[in-house]
Amino acid sequence: MHTLLMEDFPNHSDTYFDLNTCDLEPIHTPGRIQPFGVLLAGPANLSTISHCSENTTEYLNTDPKGILGNSFKQILGHQLVHDLRNLASMSTIKKQRQRAGLYTIDQGSFEVYLHVNPEHMAVVELEPAKDHDPRSGQSAIDEMQKYLAATDPNQDIPKLLDRCVVGLAALTGFDRVMAYRYEPNGDGQIVAESRGPDVTSFLGLRYPAWDVPEQARALQVKCPVRMLVDVNQTPIAILSHEKDAAPLDISLAHLRGISPIHVEYLSNMGVAATMTIGLVVEGRLWGMFSCHHESPKIVSSDIRIAAELFGLIISLLIKQRIDLEKSMRRHQAADASKRIVAETDATTDLLNSFPNLAPILMSVIACDGLAIKYDGKTLTHGSTPSDDAINAISKHDIDNEDVVNAWSNLAQCNLINGEDLGHSAGALLVRATAAYPLQLFFFRDEKIRSVDWAGKPEKTMEPGPLGPRITPRGSFDAYVEEHRGTSDPWEEPDLAAAQEVQILLTQISAKGERLQLMRHKDLVTHQRQQDLMIAELNHRVKNILALIRSLSRQAKASSASLESYALALEQRIAALAAAHDLAVSNTMKGVSLRGILKTELAPYLSADNSQVLLAGPLVGLRADVAPIIALVLHEVVSNAVKYGALSVDDGVVRAKWSLEGDRLRFNWQEINGPRVAEPTRHGFGRSLIEKAIPYEMDGDAQLEFDEAGLKFSFGLPSDVLVELHEETSSKLVGTVATIDRAASGKSILLVEDNVVLAMDMVESISRLGAETVETASSLSQGLALAQKTDYDFAVLDMNLRGTVSFEIALLLKKRGIPFAFATGYGSQVELPVELRSTPILTKPIDDGTLSKCIQDHIRK
Repeated sequence: MHTLLMEDFPNHSDTYFDLNTCDLEPIHTPGRIQPFGVLLAGPANLSTISHCSENTTEYLNTDPKGILGNSFKQILGHQLVHDLRNLASMSTIKKQRQRAGLYTIDQGSFEVYLHVNPEHMAVVELEPAKDHDPRSGQSAIDEMQKYLAATDPNQDIPKLLDRCVVGLAALTGFDRVMAYRYEPNGDGQIVAESRGPDVTSFLGLRYPAWDVPEQARALQVKCPVRMLVDVNQTPIAILSHEKDAAPLDISLAHLRGISPIHVEYLSNMGVAATMTIGLVVEGRLWGMFSCHHESPKIVSSDIRIAAELFGLIISLLIKQRIDLEKSMRRHQAADASKRIVAETDATTDLLNSFPNLAPILMSVIACDGLAIKYDGKTLTHGSTPSDDAINAISKHDIDNEDVVNAWSNLAQCNLINGEDLGHSAGALLVRATAAYPLQLFFFRDEKIRSVDWAGKPEKTMEPGPLGPRITPRGSFDAYVEEHRGTSDPWEEPDLAAAQEVQILLTQISAKGERLQLMRHKDLVTHQRQQDLMIAELNHRVKNILALIRSLSRQAKASSASLESYALALEQRIAALAAAHDLAVSNTMKGVSLRGILKTELAPYLSADNSQVLLAGPLVGLRADVAPIIALVLHEVVSNAVKYGALSVDDGVVRAKWSLEGDRLRFNWQEINGPRVAEPTRHGFGRSLIEKAIPYEMDGDAQLEFDEAGLKFSFGLPSDVLVELHEETSSKLVGTVATIDRAASGKSILLVEDNVVLAMDMVESISRLGAETVETASSLSQGLALAQKTDYDFAVLDMNLRGTVSFEIALLLKKRGIPFAFATGYGSQVELPVELRSTPILTKPIDDGTLSKCIQDHIRK
């Protein structure tokens, strides 16, 4: 937030001035930085400096006039600019701030960072390296590992966060560290806290949604770490060479200046310095760690990087707990469905048996009352609103026969028009297409709650030196407010259980005892399969988490720097993800060896770049051993790309395998690459290549550093092999991806209902050269655009707010416009017969995957 003047809004009268206009502040272009470093910026090729902070004299002994318009090489030196240009070529440089390292410039030693903003401007940050300890990066990693090891993936989220705040306090040294969780309505609450004995506690206090404006939340998703070193500091202006230059986007800069209103807000809390770490779950800001200090504090870059990695891993653990809870609730609902189906064989019997079945349904989804509506009849059980109110709710989205929708405040949702709600305040509506017009309603009574706010939750206007301005709260003493008219919220596990109830309604709606008996048998079979799948899922999730933790611990010992550690860990996790997608693509029966190789080597197997020769029969690997094989092959391929045959244009790799008796023999040979010498350092990658297969599978492995080219071979016993009838393939791109401007000059349609994902996808498509990208967020909007415009290609989110996008797909197919589906459900989904040839992109979609899909299918 920032100071807002009435003159900033010349087209708005006093009548329409909105206190939420602080959401409009361009915090990504603040025009100033914090004074603990210096900032330079220019074109992405790092030629000429077009912007610099006003404090260059203090840090670089050259005033801005001597820097603006000068070359980066003149100011920073040839070697540093060379290294920065290498960083600028990385595919992630627009999404993540990269650390170049420690450099000595004429004026002293600096930690140097780079990112490229959306306008293709290179933003260079230099922080003075005071008393730099080369072991500090390793120490930060060690501290992070220690507290990660203390976290238990099986703990519930509150206990997990309790441990996390203690670990972060020890790692960062802040006086107070809090875990802040967002509610569905945007409010936030402090749910865990670690603090010094003389520091005020904020545990349990709630903050209104407007305390963290929308653009601040979106920015925290892009750049999880934000730091303010001193609320009393004087911000440093960013100067530009051109007077009419556009404001500089410094979204990812840690030096980024902080809004004056937010600084005042922190001062009112008694906070002198702060650092926040966003917790992002499924692309959305779930919460954050907020660190406070009562005196100015600069956190070292090593600790910041370690804290960001800590936040990333905790976000993954939170998602795992949410997914596990949803899976358990669905399992419980499916178990209750078996009992209900055993007592019903048609819709009319569901009505007749409703008094007996209602308690079972209420055990599936906690509620105070239940109602069922069918063929003009309404039956109720427990605490429910009037029939008129139920009838009003039943008209919600009346044209949609497939609905799971929840409200926690019926009086404010424009469904009820004076009808008697009784004690009810919240409702959950369930419809299933096969059972429509039957509708099921779960009701929750009003819960009068006392909410402890951190200060009175209101914005006020007061006169300022230049006009009225929005003022932050001056007091954060607990303010107790009584909330009426709302029920307990319907959470994600409730909605997951409601989806199982949809299946139940479908099952019991079929007419006829014979058909119902068949459906009952199918449900029992489905339940058995689901039990097995849930058990297998739990087993696999725990194994994968254990494997990731092991990779994290082992990789740090062989990494030369924090950056190389983070990059190596990220790439190895990506290799695991590709192997996992291969496994589930064949119902977890097995993974083909060729499929793993093709996933890792995809950029080198195209017709234009055939540097890899693969030869061997169809061989299947057990799904539980495939991740280890994938990791081993990932290390071999990564070595070839960095140092071996795939690092030069003339290099060739030959991979051959065969079945010899009851064993698999695999041979890898590199030809025409750089001369090979055995490395002096025995790193984690080499250890994994040589030891993983013998240790895990009773196989053998040999690595030979032949001067003419590296050789690698291994053997596997028959008990890790499975029979496959066809090769498996993954829709995940490998860890090395070729990104072409496949959409150059084209017109693209994007249908995506998540605004964050839509913005990211538009940026990706634009990077691939698209001339225009039009977006739609719903089925109706997508149909309207697909009907009137002649696009070259389209990307369709398969699930649009509970409806599928098949209708748009069929329209595009009829018009001859190529398209692909995007889905978060994995690469194997059931499509209608007429759409089964459609390519499927598995979220998250990287530029390499998107580029290849568009190149292969776009209309020429």
